[in-house]
Amino acid sequence: MKQKTAIICLSRVNGGMELASVKLARLLSNKVKTEFIARDNSYILNKKEHFENYDVKVHQVIFSSNFSFKLIKSVREILINNKIKNVIFLGASEMKSLYFATLGLDINFIIRQGSKKTTSKKDIFHKLFYSNVNYFVGNCEYMKKNILDILPIPQKAKVTRIYSSLKLEKDILFKEFNGKINLVHVGRIHPGKGQFEAIKACDILYKNNFDFNLKFLGDIQDKNYFKKMNDYIETLEYKSKIEFVGYTSEVKKYLQKSDVFIFPSLGEGMSNAIIESLGFGLIPIIYNDTSSPEFKDLGFHIHLTSQNSVEELEKIVLNLAKNLKEEKEKAIQNHYKALEIFALQREQKEYLELLI
Repeated sequence: MKQKTAIICLSRVNGGMELASVKLARLLSNKVKTEFIARDNSYILNKKEHFENYDVKVHQVIFSSNFSFKLIKSVREILINNKIKNVIFLGASEMKSLYFATLGLDINFIIRQGSKKTTSKKDIFHKLFYSNVNYFVGNCEYMKKNILDILPIPQKAKVTRIYSSLKLEKDILFKEFNGKINLVHVGRIHPGKGQFEAIKACDILYKNNFDFNLKFLGDIQDKNYFKKMNDYIETLEYKSKIEFVGYTSEVKKYLQKSDVFIFPSLGEGMSNAIIESLGFGLIPIIYNDTSSPEFKDLGFHIHLTSQNSVEELEKIVLNLAKNLKEEKEKAIQNHYKALEIFALQREQKEYLELLI
């Protein structure tokens, strides 16, 4: 039997990393005693249903800065009092505090990285803060390489790759070809997630008289960005074809009614949103960045931009619209392939192999 494991995610927002931390805790909880350490007033803690029907003990920590004596003391007490031997940390900003929180304890420290980092952390101070890490896990080959390029790897540590998994629906209703193009984007409303670019790319559909609609699913996390987009939309002749749904628990319903997943986002890891779209047999249009080419290497039917620009998006969107029936037939295989590659049991097994 593996020893007690704590998943730590100290972010307050609702994004891919936060959802990945919750999923990982739930995934491990039926094989090992699992605890979760989260920040007060965070998305993770505020949605109580995250851990309903799962044997996961949740701890709240309160702190005001990434390097905090209060955070160090709180985490250290949780680890000692609950006899935790494995820690899986999703994040980066609080690494200094977690170094001191685990100092001198017999902890198997694992870092899971799913977002691209650009600034080297190989200075003497970060070498100290990362010196107690045993495993660095990238959620795709690109992130594994990014870890090696950016982070200081202790001599004892191992760097590996574990693809994310998702609980995908086995039985879905593929949207029938009806001449209308339904595009969808799933992600928090925030610069860099590509909503603005997706809106602009649809101009080519309107100019070429294609019937379409574009829906955005996700929390509005940057109100200024959202207002800027809305002001722009008001100037468009096709504004009635664009809808911001906001957060919804009915993602399945929207994906089953869609043909195309448009996601011109930069700096993504192995995005859950992309994986889910593949699981519903959609046709993804993605910026060629970070891990995106890996989906094509894995055999999925997707479209990557040759250059990450609205002009390139337009070319792909128009070509896809002209050949939608054939494109949809090819994309159905995405569903079956995703069920195999992103299976929950596979990710669970690979993480359990890292635990003591």
